Amino acid sequence: MSKSRRLCRYSAVNIDGNQTKKFARDGWRTDPRIPATAQIRAECYGNPPKFSRGHMTRREDPVWGSDTAAARGNTDSMHVTNVVPQMQPFNGGIWLDLEDYALQNARRDDMKISVFTGPFLTDEDPTMFGVRIPVEFWKVIAFIHDETGQLCATGYTMSQRDFLRAEEFVFGAHKTAQRSIRSIEQRTGLSFGPLAALDPFEEPEGIAPLLTSVADIRFVRHR
Repeated sequence: MSKSRRLCRYSAVNIDGNQTKKFARDGWRTDPRIPATAQIRAECYGNPPKFSRGHMTRREDPVWGSDTAAARGNTDSMHVTNVVPQMQPFNGGIWLDLEDYALQNARRDDMKISVFTGPFLTDEDPTMFGVRIPVEFWKVIAFIHDETGQLCATGYTMSQRDFLRAEEFVFGAHKTAQRSIRSIEQRTGLSFGPLAALDPFEEPEGIAPLLTSVADIRFVRHR
């Protein structure tokens, strides 16, 4: 968590695709481990023009294992510490499909992936409803690739900058791109350890091409 922004800096989850379960959605709650004053419960959230609560870790991702573990994963994902303000139609499309697509490419007998997600928190983020709203998000995914049998890791960014016009957000298309893990490390100040060296994606000169389909994702180096 960022104390100054009262927002999630990053969220991490391990997913076991062979043990997923279905649980009903719980209600939102504050995280009891930190002061309530360090969390955003409602201020900027609500019907448009306010924002939706955009999960950093998807609610379904930690819902696996024993019934007790799955129930806790379901409940934990509904803490307000796991959300960041996003436009109502924003958290979907390719961004929503990334974990599922990684699972499709993960080793068939394992079906496990690790996902790290968060916002880029910058001084240029606009203030709305008393909260500075992140306009761009990142994600890093790691798993054992089914074809190569090797650990691979990839990074992505998504922007809701085009929703921002003048002083209010408007509807528009979000932009998702594959980016190098090193570039995400540089912008966030986080380290993903050895994962950056495993990333097959080479950062292009200029603006990174947008992903139009999950099939555009590069999981392995082309020879």
